[in-house]
Amino acid sequence: MPRPDLFRSVFGRVMLSSLLVSLLSTLALFLVVRNIVAADGRAMLAREVDTDLAGLADIHVSGGTAELRARIADRMAVEREDGERGWYLLVDGAGRRLAGNLDRWPAIAPEVSEARFVPLPGGDTMFARATRLGGDTRLLVGRSNYRGEALLARLAMAFAGAGAVIALLSLAAGHFAARRLRRRVETVNAAFAAVRAGRITARAPGAGENDELAELAANTNAMLDQVERLIEAQRAVSDQTAHEIRTPLMHLDTRILKAMQGTQDEALLRTLDQSRGEIRNVVRLLDSLLDIAGTQAMRGDLRGLLDTNLSEIADNLADLYGASAEELGIGFHARIAPGVMLRADPMQMTRLLSNLLDNAFKYVPSGGTVSLTLSAGPHIVVQDDGPGIPAADRDRVFERYIRLDGAQGGGHGLGLSLARAIAQRHELSLHVEDAAPGARFVVRPEDDG
Repeated sequence: MPRPDLFRSVFGRVMLSSLLVSLLSTLALFLVVRNIVAADGRAMLAREVDTDLAGLADIHVSGGTAELRARIADRMAVEREDGERGWYLLVDGAGRRLAGNLDRWPAIAPEVSEARFVPLPGGDTMFARATRLGGDTRLLVGRSNYRGEALLARLAMAFAGAGAVIALLSLAAGHFAARRLRRRVETVNAAFAAVRAGRITARAPGAGENDELAELAANTNAMLDQVERLIEAQRAVSDQTAHEIRTPLMHLDTRILKAMQGTQDEALLRTLDQSRGEIRNVVRLLDSLLDIAGTQAMRGDLRGLLDTNLSEIADNLADLYGASAEELGIGFHARIAPGVMLRADPMQMTRLLSNLLDNAFKYVPSGGTVSLTLSAGPHIVVQDDGPGIPAADRDRVFERYIRLDGAQGGGHGLGLSLARAIAQRHELSLHVEDAAPGARFVVRPEDDG
């Protein structure tokens, strides 16, 4: 099974989640620190502006408007060492500027001595407070916030760099942890894949550690132990059942044969012969059921499989069925590619092919045609031009005891069930298609489209 991509993998999602949490945590911390720094900077500006405003108000009270204008001019002439700039505006009741370096009164209310950040014409901002002096005279004092804005910019850069480092560390740590977890989960998946491939004794490592994945490995191994015990028990029961039922039936057949040898009654002989036929029929039914059950139990089990030349098996069967076809008046054609190999049980593959051919000959009337095709893959096709199989019955024909109308001769309806069980044991699929006319049975690898 291919690995899921990053966003579908649980380990990828864990890694991305840890990255997202680290980035969100860094962003939240930045916002908190930024608000604290901005609040402290605003408080410092407010203290400085309030102190300056209070001093100018005292000058106005003691020296009047002329003195106040002189002191404002003195303050504007001073260059501050910290690079900050002071802003002043003194207007009369008509709104005419009396002093200061602002051209117009900003949107700030002097009646309530409002203090806040206001925009400057050049796009910068200042923190200002306005108040009303005696009469209708209004005074505004402001300070630029170059230091605060620069500090916030440096803070943003610092957190951006720190966030990048944290993101890289989170990715590295998440990738390392995800790889380690993936390896441990893959060992469990590998154990299941090995069991499915036939290595029933495979187990998941890491069960001795002390975490959730170790518990998963331990539970996996316990489950596989149970599966192995059940498979062995099923095989033992099948073998014992076959022996316990077949033996008394064969003994009964022997006693009937002895009874036939000791009588000359024609009617009794016919009855006894019919009884022997029914006994053999029951034995064949029992063998078929056990074969199907045993084959299904060995699905994916590679034990006992050999590198098998399917071409040789198909050639031998083609010779055998070709002779029978001539006697039945049926046309038989075989197209068999040489050297088609498969790791398989030779006897079971022989039974699979012979069951499909038997089924084809059973439903094809005299004058009809049956063909056998084998190509690399392997791909096996058995086709006839008989009455075909209705679409509603194309899955049912592989069930046990299903016999469609029109079959020539007897049977228990188990041949196709056994053929599919054999195919599945060898990781092959078997299905039937409409041959228009007739039916086409196709065997191919399970992983083919």
